[in-house]
Amino acid sequence: MRFLISLCVSLLLLINESTMSSSDPCYDYTTLDEYWRDIQQSPYEYFENDDTLVEWSGWYRLYLNGESAQMSEWCVSHMRCGGYTGLYLNDSHPTLEDGVVTREVLGSNSLWWWEWLWAPSSQCGDYTSTSIQVKACPGDYYVYEFVKPNISAPWPSYCAVAFSNISSDPCYNYESLDRPWRANNESGDWICDESFSWNGWYRLFYYGMDIQMSETCVDSYSCNTIYNLWLNGPHPQIEDGEVIREVCAGSYWGICCEYKTNPIRVKACPGNYYVYELVNPQFWCSGYCTDVNTISWPVSTVSPDIITGSSIPLNYDPCNNYNILDNYWRSTFNYWSMYGYISDHDDTRVEWDGWYRLFINGSSAQMPEWCMSYMSCGGFSSLYLGGSHPQLEDGVVTREIYGSHHAQCSYYRSEPIQVKACPGDYYVYKFNRPTISIPAPVYCAVPFSTPSVDPCYSYTSLDEPWRATDNPYYNNYYSYGMCDYNVEWNGWYRLFYNGENAHMPESCVNYGMCGTYEPLWLNGPHPQLEDGVVTRQVCASTWSGCCEYTSHPIRVKACPGNYYVYEFVKPIFCGDYCVEASWQPIISVSTATETVLPTESIAPPITTTAPPVDPCYNYNVLDDPWRATNNQHSSLIMCDVWVSWSGWYRLFIQDQSVQMPDTCVEEYSCGTNAPLWLNGEHPTVEDGVVTRDVCGHWNNDCCYFQSNPIKVKACPGDYYVYEFVSPIACNLAYCADAWNINNTYTTETTTTTETVAETTMTVNRNPCSELSCSEDEECGMNNGVYGCLCENHRQRQHHDSFDFSETCESSSGSMSVSRCQLFEAGFPADVLHLNDPSCKGTVRNGRVEFQFDNDEHICGTNLVANGTHFIYSNFILGAPRSEGLISREKILKLSFSCVYPQTQTLSMNAEINPLETVVHETLPTGEGRYQVRMTPYEDDEFTRPFTGRVDAELDQKMNVEVRVEGVDSRQFALVVDTCWATPVNDPDYSLRWDLIVTECPNPIDDTVELLQNGVSTSSRFSFRMFIFTANSTKLYLHCTVHLCLLSSNSCPVDCNSGHQRREGRSLDFHDSAPISMGPLMWSEGNT
Repeated sequence: MRFLISLCVSLLLLINESTMSSSDPCYDYTTLDEYWRDIQQSPYEYFENDDTLVEWSGWYRLYLNGESAQMSEWCVSHMRCGGYTGLYLNDSHPTLEDGVVTREVLGSNSLWWWEWLWAPSSQCGDYTSTSIQVKACPGDYYVYEFVKPNISAPWPSYCAVAFSNISSDPCYNYESLDRPWRANNESGDWICDESFSWNGWYRLFYYGMDIQMSETCVDSYSCNTIYNLWLNGPHPQIEDGEVIREVCAGSYWGICCEYKTNPIRVKACPGNYYVYELVNPQFWCSGYCTDVNTISWPVSTVSPDIITGSSIPLNYDPCNNYNILDNYWRSTFNYWSMYGYISDHDDTRVEWDGWYRLFINGSSAQMPEWCMSYMSCGGFSSLYLGGSHPQLEDGVVTREIYGSHHAQCSYYRSEPIQVKACPGDYYVYKFNRPTISIPAPVYCAVPFSTPSVDPCYSYTSLDEPWRATDNPYYNNYYSYGMCDYNVEWNGWYRLFYNGENAHMPESCVNYGMCGTYEPLWLNGPHPQLEDGVVTRQVCASTWSGCCEYTSHPIRVKACPGNYYVYEFVKPIFCGDYCVEASWQPIISVSTATETVLPTESIAPPITTTAPPVDPCYNYNVLDDPWRATNNQHSSLIMCDVWVSWSGWYRLFIQDQSVQMPDTCVEEYSCGTNAPLWLNGEHPTVEDGVVTRDVCGHWNNDCCYFQSNPIKVKACPGDYYVYEFVSPIACNLAYCADAWNINNTYTTETTTTTETVAETTMTVNRNPCSELSCSEDEECGMNNGVYGCLCENHRQRQHHDSFDFSETCESSSGSMSVSRCQLFEAGFPADVLHLNDPSCKGTVRNGRVEFQFDNDEHICGTNLVANGTHFIYSNFILGAPRSEGLISREKILKLSFSCVYPQTQTLSMNAEINPLETVVHETLPTGEGRYQVRMTPYEDDEFTRPFTGRVDAELDQKMNVEVRVEGVDSRQFALVVDTCWATPVNDPDYSLRWDLIVTECPNPIDDTVELLQNGVSTSSRFSFRMFIFTANSTKLYLHCTVHLCLLSSNSCPVDCNSGHQRREGRSLDFHDSAPISMGPLMWSEGNT
């Protein structure tokens, strides 16, 4: 049928064209398709064309790359349109009724780029060209009678602009753009919209709230850009449809519309919001601005905000269930001046789902654990891991995410992510949406590979004396300055200086040395043999400081024979890797197993010798009973500052081998005031010698004293040795963990006849072993009570905030709060409960979880309605015990809520068989989820739903049920507001027939029966089958429904009383879910 209609229309058009082509320019024109006429072309290109040289004759229709176009009605600053003077219409296009009209043509003065950067005005309308005739044609296009332009304008060219056909309503087919940094109350950055890839329609948000483009002049340097783009005209009304608006750019001279950039289309949408077809402004560092005065506030909920989470089955292993993320532009080598400066990506616009493994061009990669100056990774703010990657045995861990800002690292802090190490030497990451206040953030990736050959025996020798730290750039022929940015680095390198072994400097190098302007040096010590391959930051000395910039980090390894190898990479700017000229080289060492020579590339068998002295077999015994952790509040206070420490030590208590505690120790333990404990895990035998921080507990702060680090090694035989050094102050002393030592006590009982000696074996209780602190927590004391304290990266940033997450599902909800943050605030888990004191929390994975539902676990939850949404609200209450933790006056109250929209629109879908439509509504952050279904039935009892194709005869009775699932049927009823039919699968189609109006049957269609509405979670109605007379055999049904609170006693309506429906509700909700069910086919059985 559709083919026949299309064929008839085509034949009709052909007939019309054959009869009218002799007189109507709509059917007698020349096609003009020249891409360089586009007003969106860069002003730097295609300016050699001149329309005064064209022999114009007759009428023309414009195209751009095969797509229908029109002449521009708008001036864009510095537009050339392929010439030097862009010509545009000085009025709007005519309508069909206007016929042929005459329009004035104006020209813009396009200055060269070095002129327009400092131009005093936009130069629009500088020239007036010859007027032309224009006509609007059926089919929504225009034809123009072009003539030779005014020759006084240099190289004039008619401009064209194309607006693509809209296949679907942009009010329901847009991309959300939540970028708070675009607001006119933001400033401080230069973010340029010409760097982003624009495609399609966008709805603007401000932290989840609707916001509009500014319609008025914006202050200079607002919106975090240089040239502020604002809408030069009012926003449209809904009845206006899509409109085109001019876009102005304010300048730092304070002129509101100093420049004009490419026009955009705008549309007003139901629900009081707008969508914009944003395009590349093609103007130097400009950005679209939003106006904070236009924010549409959502339904207010009680703080803290609601965050919807999900649970993962226990048998789910992300190492075997991950998505591959292979984007070459995520590489840390994609920085500000390399590879064309790719910076148009934004991970806040990605729909993250599950776990990901990183690749770069097919090679395994990982997130960087470091930052460098001007790191881009394809966006504006590069995100990196705020901590080391986990080990296999660590399982899933949580890591902080930081973001860079130009040359500043850790400028931003994003949402934490989960990370896991996997067998096969790779990692998986559970990426989530970064913090939206960060401009264009992108997760970074760095190539990760373990050298297949030991780089100590597979390197390239680098002997260039001009790299010496005492060689200035102006010395002899090096005066032009060398530049490692131009070197194609590949693999590992060993440094020499005039044939002698050398290494990179570890301290600041003066500006202008090493034969270059900005010398590069190693910001950190060289590794030891046992450290293996390490990553080190590289600093650049400039005229303003020693480490003004950081270049891309490099990997370094210490090798047998007292030399180092470096994996050099291309730096981010024109600098050079330095060679320490003052270092006294050691001639290459020969051993019984190897010979290392400074040749270009050598690769003997990988053999190394053990260190000359292994501390596992060469240590001092440290057996001081007073160092025991159970020696508390001793009358004799010790201090390790006065000990002459020398070499390595193994700890003993009562002749039993012990180790340092690696969790917080209570004050006044270990025979001292501030006991010293190891702030980090003990190593394994495979780790070799490691360095660990040492903390001293004082003033209720487990790490109040950050003492000097020490070296630790695990030894065969399950013991450890420590290279103790003098602490930073008194009274501090190293502890020995004695919780597992068996102590023997002898007591005497006196009787009348004898003295009996009783020997009792007592095992001291370790309170930390009973707490099961998670990997993000550490056992310690808070005001005399043991509990799980937060690691540094998990501590609260503000005293009035907690790390929490919330899930809303159907008529239930749950919330979890960080256990360690609660404990540090003075509220252990067992003193917390919901509104109902019997609803206590449970501890899982370091979090205290609370749950409620509307069955047997209501927990004092309150349900209210505000006209647009339903809100379940509850709170977590904590009152400290009478014994006291922190403060007896402090009471904790954390309120939370789950919000559900009251109104929805749904339709029957054309392609669903059987014809049952399901709306799975996952609402925006802070809202719950439920489902709405629409189903046609064959019988009046609603027991047999249609299956397969639905063929119905004219006037046959059709039964339809609409029901909601996922809400509490004891509290809610579903109400059908309106239902209507259309001949096509489009609820907004202009041709429609109403079945239900304002919750009652359409009074002019007496076949409609409303069987049930507003009394339960399902509504039912029936009608007689019909067709639209415009050659259509199909029907599509659409309904608008809302949820009603049964306790209001106002859900059902009496359609027979004739009175008006109660006062309408606000429809300002941020959820609309049009889907379709149908078609209901007309059968010609009994016509």
